[in-house]
This record gives sequence, structure tokens and C-alpha cells, in this order.
Amino acid sequence: MLCSKEDISRRISLGYAAFNKYTKAWNHRIPLNKRLLLYEALVVSVLMYNSSCWAAPKSVLEKLDIAHRRHLRSILNYKYPHHISNKILYERCNSEPLSVRVAHSRWRMLGHVLRGPTDGPAY
Repeated sequence: MLCSKEDISRRISLGYAAFNKYTKAWNHRIPLNKRLLLYEALVVSVLMYNSSCWAAPKSVLEKLDIAHRRHLRSILNYKYPHHISNKILYERCNSEPLSVRVAHSRWRMLGHVLRGPTDGPAY
């Protein structure tokens, strides 16, 4: 079923697959800003596909954020013994939690629906 917990879990697993597919792109010889651009284009787009219609509970969106943070830590080469707070991680990567992006895309979709014709299929 579309926009369900299973759909978002599938997006997360597809995001992990896309991230692992491009492991050579996360090489630390490539500048960080280029790696982050690649990550946004190749992985975040997979994770966020169809996110404007998600009506998920916070627990599922938290799993999405966990996957996103795990990817960012891997791009920055932070392994187990080293710790970095989530706030510093997002600042260093110039990013935000994906749950915030989901909320933003849902508001944007609502704006499109409200501005649409009243005899359209969304009403």
C-alpha cells in the first residue's frame, strides 16, 4: 500500500542499497562538498521519493533520520569509537533531518492542492 510504514521501510532499504552501490564515491580523496552533492543526488532522492504523501508516525520518520545520519557519518568517516553529536553532524554537512524535509514537502503539496481547481480530483 502506498504511503504506509512498509513503503517507507522499503524506501529506507533502497536508500541503503543506493548508498552501498556508490561506495567508491564516498572516497575521502573527493572533497566533502562534492561527496555531499553526490549523496543528495544519488541517495536522498531515493529516500525521499513520494514523500509528499507520507502520513507516517514519528517512529517511522525517526528510522528515516537514523539512516540519513548513518550515511552522513560514513561520508565523514566517523566510525564506532569516535562520536559526533547529531547537531554538529548536520551543521558540518550543511543538512537537516529528513523528517523536516518530509514535513516541508507535505506542506508544499497541500499548497498545490489548495490552489488547484475546486473541481479537480484532489477535492
